[in-house]
Amino acid sequence: MLIPLPLREAVGMGSGEKVLISVDSASKTLLVQPAHEKKLLSLQIELADRPGALAKAALTLYDLGVDLVSTHSRSSRRGEAAHWQVECNPKGVSASEIKGALSKAGAKLASSRWI
Repeated sequence: MLIPLPLREAVGMGSGEKVLISVDSASKTLLVQPAHEKKLLSLQIELADRPGALAKAALTLYDLGVDLVSTHSRSSRRGEAAHWQVECNPKGVSASEIKGALSKAGAKLASSRWI
């Protein structure tokens, strides 16, 4: 999303900074605000492409106290496998702890890196 420089300057945003977008369907408006986390953990998660698999993985992260900032999921092999990309603030939870918890939930942490 391209945000004009005068608007970015008005709210103290730099070029390339991540934003959060909220939708208010009642008023048909979008709210765009800076994502204030300075460093996020990017997770690449592999899971089954079946109803409830994504919800189970998301609940696992919730139970750990991980703050999801941005997510994107897609089927990689329809009906078999899916991929979930997560940008999060792990709030002190290690990637190793996340990996173990996801494994117990039937998902696989394929990679993690700080962004």
